[in-house]
Amino acid sequence: MIAVYYFLNKPAGSGDESLFINDIHFISENGWFLAIKKGISIPYMLIVYPISKMVSGAIVLRLVNLFLFLGLVSYFKFHVKIKSVDFYFLLMFFFSSLGYFLVGTNDTLFIVAMAIFLAESHFLIQEKTSRNITLWCISLILTFFTRQLFIPFIPIVALVFFLLLKQKKVTFKKLLIPFLVFLGFVALNYPSISSNGKLSYDSKNPPEGVTATWAQRQYLAQIWVNEGKIKNYNHPTWEQTDQYLVENGEGSLPSSVWSSLTFDLELTLKEFVKDFIYIIQYSLRSMGLMVLITLFLGLKYLAKGFKLNDGTLIPIILLLSATIFSVVIISFIELRWLASVFIATILYYQLKSERNEISKLWVSANFCFITLLCLYGSYGLLLKF
Repeated sequence: MIAVYYFLNKPAGSGDESLFINDIHFISENGWFLAIKKGISIPYMLIVYPISKMVSGAIVLRLVNLFLFLGLVSYFKFHVKIKSVDFYFLLMFFFSSLGYFLVGTNDTLFIVAMAIFLAESHFLIQEKTSRNITLWCISLILTFFTRQLFIPFIPIVALVFFLLLKQKKVTFKKLLIPFLVFLGFVALNYPSISSNGKLSYDSKNPPEGVTATWAQRQYLAQIWVNEGKIKNYNHPTWEQTDQYLVENGEGSLPSSVWSSLTFDLELTLKEFVKDFIYIIQYSLRSMGLMVLITLFLGLKYLAKGFKLNDGTLIPIILLLSATIFSVVIISFIELRWLASVFIATILYYQLKSERNEISKLWVSANFCFITLLCLYGSYGLLLKF
């Protein structure tokens, strides 16, 4: 409650919120065709824009995200049919500790859709009979068209598809409705595809006249953080990045995310270790002990025999996603990128604790730790009022 009050009352248009507010105005003034040609998050704008006619400004974005999260809660309540109150307490703790669900960006739509995909994947692999896979596949399609953040999740999606095809639970006949939905989104992307040769996504383009790319700016940020020139979680300005390229040459910074992986192998390895430790360390703040318990339980299952099943899928996805982001991202990692995996982890933790596969001692320790985090987090928020 404190977190909801705090985040909903933050100044409007801060950070990436301004990008989506501008997109709403652009659609209103120029129409959908030009907006898609320019680059917008189509699924998110399809939800937000009609409501923006009744509620204006950043508040419409924040309210939509709040209702999207409540939709996720309803999914677990009425579709998955989780009755335990403990699960919803853990989910609400995660919701309030992360804060990104109440910021006016398309992160929440991506997180909710990907979380549903991962949850449905768990149940599809667990059950002997095939479930209705329409929801499973449509949620995946939404993530694909909502954010380019989908790209680091491709290995995870490929793993799930491989397992389900192996179990013969996915057939082309069962994917007819999702395929039609996919074609519908492709059609909506026509203005961008025809003009730019790519799908329409929200884009944070550099200011006009800047030659540096986002990848170069982020890479320089990590170099300067390591040299002590700027504090961690900060970036040099665009002008400083351009000046660095002028002074050191165009080849002094990698021009893309992929080229940055091999640009300096020593730095890549160093940042991988640092980022992986960061993910585990800071997951404690928003997840309590659940990440550590899930990884330990997954290793325990794997020690009995390397099998991908309901006991190992979510731990492997958790480990794989943390590894992928630690390798790909040279600068600092934002935990919101892993939020959908963390929600799947909460589900996994709850299901295993209900089956007494997690000792009551660890369950109690987790709740005690989370209680302390609640007190500390509430105190920190109250000081900001």
